[in-house]
Amino acid sequence: MRPNYPFNCWYVAALSDEVGQGLLARRLLDKPVILYRKASGEVVAMEDRCVHRAFPLSEGCLDGDRVVCGYHGFKYDPDGTLVEVPSQENVPPGAGIRTYPIYETAPFVWIWLGEPGAAALRPPPRVPWYLDGSGWVSTTEVLRVEANFLLLHEHYLDLTDVFVTHPEVVPPDIQTLPPLNEVEISERSVAYTRMTPPSRLAPWESAITGLPEESVATRREEGTFVSPALHTQHYAIEVDGGDAYGLLRIHGFTPESPGATHVFLQMARNYANDEDTITEYLRIMFHEWAARDTKVLETIQRQLEEPGARRRDINVKADRAAIRARRIVMDMVDDETGRFALHRILTASD
Repeated sequence: MRPNYPFNCWYVAALSDEVGQGLLARRLLDKPVILYRKASGEVVAMEDRCVHRAFPLSEGCLDGDRVVCGYHGFKYDPDGTLVEVPSQENVPPGAGIRTYPIYETAPFVWIWLGEPGAAALRPPPRVPWYLDGSGWVSTTEVLRVEANFLLLHEHYLDLTDVFVTHPEVVPPDIQTLPPLNEVEISERSVAYTRMTPPSRLAPWESAITGLPEESVATRREEGTFVSPALHTQHYAIEVDGGDAYGLLRIHGFTPESPGATHVFLQMARNYANDEDTITEYLRIMFHEWAARDTKVLETIQRQLEEPGARRRDINVKADRAAIRARRIVMDMVDDETGRFALHRILTASD
């Protein structure tokens, strides 16, 4: 059965800090991949499989910029070309393993696992509020969630669950979230905005701004399905007659397999950049938030994997953005599936 994620898309393979001059093994889109840095600092990504006996190259080592298989010592250049077979003088002509296009924009290392020739036509997505890091301070975290990546997109495109799953974060005067002010849809992205009515600060808002809990503020929430690989949330606390405090969460969602997802999380703010206590407070809070979300999503995934189970969801108004995002993803998958089927037909007729 065809998975529900497109291959012709840039996905986050790792955080920049994770990739060094050693072999990092990771399963991405159900493909075994290794990543490492050459002496020049450039990141290399290649198939984690020796051409000889399918031994994982991640069990081997590096010899300079070359990868050495840990089974029979076969050696590969960074472009995947087999350059040495210790047991004989000659190397089988044309032997090698696949390598993958890489694009690094710290803190993310992006990878293209689809059609190689299409990578150059579609640059990795850019985050509109965080183009160069100017004025922002951030932390990062890597998580693994045993749930399909679309469940994560749908979850973060509808935050109305907070009253049940995260009641402590809701400002004290807000009983329900107002409807979305606007949902903007393009061919490949979905964005929404929501403004809350004025209310006093929640305890966590008071802690990260240093303002009294009696302070009154409105909140502007912006969520964007940037691509199948990326979701962003911008949350601005706008105090009456005062400053705005901006928070940004960037989620890189990369399928490990149809039932598991790597989450590359960046959390940033645009104020009090030198206050380490605020940084640590937000890091812990967002980690706990993500852990609670993970438990919910993994429970849903287990339900969907029950024998004979299928999705029988109903949708409500709050699902507008999530429904559109799912449709974009499935259109991309259908497009790839159709082109693959056509290629097989043409190849068979040759």
